[in-house]
Amino acid sequence: MKYFYLCIQILFTVSLISCSTIESVKEKEIIIINDKEKALIDVNIEENKDNDHKTIKSISKEKKNESVGIENTITVKKSDIIEKEEKSILVFEKTIKVGLLLPLSGEYAGLGKAIYNAVEMALFETESKNIQLIFSDSGDTVDKALLAAQQLEREGASILIGPIFSSQALAIRNKINIKIPIFSFTNDEAIKQNGLWVLGFSPKQQIKAIFNEMLSNSISNIAIIVPNSNYGEIALQESRKQSEQNNIKINNIYFYDVLSNDFSDLGKLLKVEKNIQYNGLLIIASGKQLKEISARAQYRGIDPKKIKYFGISGWNNPAVLDEPALLGGYFIAPQQSSFEAFVSRYFKIYNSIPLELSGLGYDVLALCSIALKQTESMSDFISFITNSSGFNGIFGFFRADKSGTIYRKFVSYKVMERNFVRQRDIMP
Repeated sequence: MKYFYLCIQILFTVSLISCSTIESVKEKEIIIINDKEKALIDVNIEENKDNDHKTIKSISKEKKNESVGIENTITVKKSDIIEKEEKSILVFEKTIKVGLLLPLSGEYAGLGKAIYNAVEMALFETESKNIQLIFSDSGDTVDKALLAAQQLEREGASILIGPIFSSQALAIRNKINIKIPIFSFTNDEAIKQNGLWVLGFSPKQQIKAIFNEMLSNSISNIAIIVPNSNYGEIALQESRKQSEQNNIKINNIYFYDVLSNDFSDLGKLLKVEKNIQYNGLLIIASGKQLKEISARAQYRGIDPKKIKYFGISGWNNPAVLDEPALLGGYFIAPQQSSFEAFVSRYFKIYNSIPLELSGLGYDVLALCSIALKQTESMSDFISFITNSSGFNGIFGFFRADKSGTIYRKFVSYKVMERNFVRQRDIMP
């Protein structure tokens, strides 16, 4: 199961025309994508003989219209910034090496490249002259990732961004200097600790948010359709917890095989329900599986006109709009006030659509850039990034604490015939 959390992240990827929001949009206002920012980038990369290792040596840029800078991505309240006469002051009074651990080879090389591009883009847009990125291939094994991290440590990396897999991140944290902070892309909160932050979207936080949305819709009893996997078990455990705290009873639980495309067995379990004892249905699924499961649920008598359907970020996909059973359903997703703008800029530079994890890579590099411009020591750096007021990035508001947790604001949406309509913000 070592690849489990990565697979979930990929399954729950947010697409280009998904339900991102703009801070100025009012409640229940239809989402409008408006990006007029333009930027061009020219990055010179010196590649070593070992293709597993790259260092960005110089950056040049050309801009059109207004500049695309840190103010458009990661923002903090003025009162929270450590004021300095020279804003360009270098942390520790020298250039800081930030190590990037990504799978640059093997099965997940494409994902690694997408994150690589986003981090490179953030380095350019934030004008981080005091940061030198050094890259190393984390591969798809614990041993390779550990060797890569130790090599970056020897080369003087003060901060590590990556790896993707939770097993790799935990092994690295246990071996390298505890003073080197690690920002991993996993959503496995079981590994979080002092000095190791989990950047991925927490399934527990998502479940908590969707139960909050159920309360606003006067839901008192629900059924749950959940994958028979570790992720499903985490979602189910948190659902039981939220059930007790919110007085929303769980009447029925149905499991499905997350690796299967045949849901006939689930259909038999659902049978034809005539005396339904619940008024809400929570479906933890995404993509084709979500459409198939919801259609079978409707066919078996769970009428979405009478029983409200609910979901988490796996629903955040335009393909959902083609499924009649999901019409009128509600789901939550990470706030994405700047995601469409990010996608537009990324596409202009790399001629491809970035994955959701790419946005996380952009955010963490942008956050490090701000922190390194405002602080002068590693202890100050940690204090800055764990500021209780939080920050705004590609996925909207988030804040980090010293335990390794990243808290995020979520937004609830209603599925309409041609779009997702924003309902309200749900704070962590």
